[in-house]
Amino acid sequence: MVFLFISVLFSIQSQLTEVRNMYIKAIDDVSYADRLVDITKNESSGIKIAYHYTGLALQAKHSWNLATKMRKAKEAANGLNLAVLKDKANVEIRFLRFSFEANVPSLVGLTKHLAADKKVILKKIRRNHPLWSTMRKFLINSSELSTAEKEKIKNI
Repeated sequence: MVFLFISVLFSIQSQLTEVRNMYIKAIDDVSYADRLVDITKNESSGIKIAYHYTGLALQAKHSWNLATKMRKAKEAANGLNLAVLKDKANVEIRFLRFSFEANVPSLVGLTKHLAADKKVILKKIRRNHPLWSTMRKFLINSSELSTAEKEKIKNI
């Protein structure tokens, strides 16, 4: 019984590692965004839901069609909100929504959670998080953080 539990846990962690790696590549390559959406569809955990909708957000980013860009961005926003509702304390989910909202023009109306997400991120982010280097780089370069908040991230 213990062996089965450990096997299942290892499998879940391995899948999440694959999803995280795909996310990093999807930032610059739409084919990885497409794959990220595909491998995370029909998932029920908050973190996988967050990655699914982050994949949609990245598809929107890479799209040249304004209607497609808007449709996917709105769907991504709704899905990321759902993921946060499933696991409000998860810093990774909050980071994914924060990074999405920080990159959406405010006039689109999809940037309502920046302050709340930033608060959770600054409180819970840790150097040993598997996505630490990606989060750190994004946050240090974000116009949403003050100089003092950026220094805090640098000194973690």
